[in-house]
Amino acid sequence: MLQAAVTVRDIVDLAVVEIVARGRWTWRLRVDLLAAVRKALAQQPRALVLDVGGLLDVDRALTPTVLLAEQQGAVQRPPVPLVVVGGADHVARLHASGVASRVPIHRDRAVAVHQLAGTTPPFGRARLHLQPTVLSPSEARNLVDDTCRAWGLVSLLYPARLVMSELATNAVEHAGTPFTVTMTRRAADLVHLAVEDEVPTLPRMRVWPKEVTVTPAMRGNGLRLVAGAATAWGCDRTARGKVVWATLRARPV
Repeated sequence: MLQAAVTVRDIVDLAVVEIVARGRWTWRLRVDLLAAVRKALAQQPRALVLDVGGLLDVDRALTPTVLLAEQQGAVQRPPVPLVVVGGADHVARLHASGVASRVPIHRDRAVAVHQLAGTTPPFGRARLHLQPTVLSPSEARNLVDDTCRAWGLVSLLYPARLVMSELATNAVEHAGTPFTVTMTRRAADLVHLAVEDEVPTLPRMRVWPKEVTVTPAMRGNGLRLVAGAATAWGCDRTARGKVVWATLRARPV
């Protein structure tokens, strides 16, 4: 029996998040799917790809679930469009319910991703490929510094440098593989930072004993600093490893 699961994968090159649901359709799977949608939307991606082709015994709840995901994306600033990929039964059900008039639906994932690749991002992007050396976090910080100034987002310069420094340092110390840092402007006042490496193991925030007073200078506290500085942060697997990301929104002047 195919085990029910929801997996999230970042397609960082396209600023797209893909959610894949497979297994027997249950209430628990629906809850996990919508939770994954909310987490993905925190990145403010260009688009959200929802692949339901691996779902079995899909009942009528598929239609309201897709519509709810579409509505959650529509209220983002800017809106995040939803693209659905499914098998023949899923596509037929969504067409019959009228969902296809609001949400693009594809039988072929490759076609859906190719169409997204052909669209132009509305905002800018800066990227740097780095080796796992002691100098790489400094190069990543300089990228953030130069890009924030170029985009006129000086208010994000210091928190974004802090976040990128921690993420790049973690990639050097814990992954030890070549890695890529990407800075994407996904809204006029929102920046997305991502660090991709080639190790699929996802990081976890360290839990300190209650009697320990946590200070910024303590090692193992990097993700806590990221969480404190960012609007949202998270980590997902990619085709080659993982990505750790954070979004930061500029405060009104």
